[in-house]
Amino acid sequence: MHHVIARITALPGRAADMRSVLETLARATRDESGCLQYEVLQAQDQPELFSTFECWQDRGAADGHMATPHVAAAFAQAGPLLAAPPDIRHMQRC
Repeated sequence: MHHVIARITALPGRAADMRSVLETLARATRDESGCLQYEVLQAQDQPELFSTFECWQDRGAADGHMATPHVAAAFAQAGPLLAAPPDIRHMQRC
């Protein structure tokens, strides 16, 4: 199993727009082969801060996800909403 955690920070006042982009991405991603779990989280005390928690069958499935049309569309839509580049980390269970 391969895990990915991403931190996404929206510009002030753009949290609702970013949430919409991420929710659309999550729906499409959950249908991908190799996706075991894909969750979008929003900080309660800082609504511009989002995280995705992803579990993939293996690193190949996670890498393949990044090449899908729905990821490209999400990056294009999210670009003008971002306060900083997304911080995407590939993780392993200890």
